[in-house]
Amino acid sequence: MEAVELKLRTEQPADYRETENVTREAFWNLYSPGCCEHYLLHVMRDSPAFVPELDLVAERDGRIVGNVVSLRAVLHGDDGTDCEALSLGPISVLPECQRQGIGGRLISRTRELARELDEVLRRAKQRES
Repeated sequence: MEAVELKLRTEQPADYRETENVTREAFWNLYSPGCCEHYLLHVMRDSPAFVPELDLVAERDGRIVGNVVSLRAVLHGDDGTDCEALSLGPISVLPECQRQGIGGRLISRTRELARELDEVLRRAKQRES
């Protein structure tokens, strides 16, 4: 059997409906009857904390089979310190494509891109100083 290439790329607005369907299928009846993760994904895109550069899809044979998104967050410590963080998820893979490493590849690529993005932001801050 020939291995099918998996393409990871940034999600485009034209992908939204298909990606939301992937997310719905991935979570449907998983933790409770039905699911709301696809709606959460829809709402997250309008958040100022949404990071579009880290909104990735996995595509196989021209079909979206997985998705991962990230949001900026701030963790407030008990000692009064704040720490910037990046939240990850939902991470969605079509049920028939699960357990093939697609989610892991999406997470790994997100980590790579987040490091690159962090470095670009740090350099820009240094130039401003």
